Amino acid sequence: MWAASTIGKRELGPDNQMKVPLSSQIAEVFHDLWLGASYLAKRGTPGHALIVMAVHRFLYGVNFIALLLISRNLLTDPADADAGLAMFALLSGISLAGNGSAIVLTPIAHEKLSPWQWIVACLGISTLSQLILIATPSLPWIGIAAVLMGLGVQGAKIAVDTIVQRDVIDAYRGRAFALYDMMYNAAFVGAAALAATILPDTGWSRAGFTGLVVLYLLLATWYGLRNKSLGGEPRTVPEQARP
Repeated sequence: MWAASTIGKRELGPDNQMKVPLSSQIAEVFHDLWLGASYLAKRGTPGHALIVMAVHRFLYGVNFIALLLISRNLLTDPADADAGLAMFALLSGISLAGNGSAIVLTPIAHEKLSPWQWIVACLGISTLSQLILIATPSLPWIGIAAVLMGLGVQGAKIAVDTIVQRDVIDAYRGRAFALYDMMYNAAFVGAAALAATILPDTGWSRAGFTGLVVLYLLLATWYGLRNKSLGGEPRTVPEQARP
């Protein structure tokens, strides 16, 4: 860090500065993102993967806020903030165990399943976690649901990363991952805002988790049918559609 601080702010370039209006720079960024989105849509498999990632992340965000509220107001005394925080830390750690298991299980699953099939399987795992939450808000079962949710969301993310990396040409890969990051973060923030508004103080709602089950099933069905129709392979994009 000290060595870096000795470098002048212009010493690494650019040598010839072009004074481009900020509005033009912003317009160019959005134009590049639009070109990237159009390419992904035409290519098929990476576009579908980004959509399923964003929706899955949105649903996970709802679960994250639900878990926070359940820890704070249902599993512990609402008047004891420290106990609520400790419970949330415990359940978050359990969920992270699911994330870790995805790192181990995903390569094993890929020996038998294609990446898109593993994504569908992960959506099924996440659906199972919601079914458990519908049944009971007791601590042991919430812990099991947290592990399954961690496995489902991380396993699907790894497979999405694989598809985007594999099915996007070099000229568009940077834009693809820029869109990926935007969708990934926006979905989580939007879900958190919505969940904080619609969930009860206890965080547990049988109707709410039933709705999430329906959304997971719809997402898995849509994604599975889309990829089955493509045979799991990306479409060929004509040269004129490339930069």
